[in-house]
Amino acid sequence: MEQWQIDAIQAILETPVSEVEEGSRVYLSSATYGNSRYHMIDKKYDSIQVEQVDIEEKWGKRVNIYTDEIPQLLKTLLVWHLSGVKSLQESTARIGDDALGDLDEHPF
Repeated sequence: MEQWQIDAIQAILETPVSEVEEGSRVYLSSATYGNSRYHMIDKKYDSIQVEQVDIEEKWGKRVNIYTDEIPQLLKTLLVWHLSGVKSLQESTARIGDDALGDLDEHPF
């Protein structure tokens, strides 16, 4: 495992989580949608239940993920997350101090 991958996983582990019920229920909300759309994640028996609710549109949806599915789900989410982190790092490294990418054409 490369150092950037270890750093990305460490950042995930340090991410604050809004626990509604300690150890069994978590609230998630994206800045993209604000408080009108949120997710509740519940640990239920031998599964994890993810509920998506949109207050403005007045709908909700539930998905149950069972214990034997969790390793594949976590692996997939981690691979996708690391891919996004790597892409962001590469684009940041490419751009450097030239956020618009036009300093060669328009130096000042």
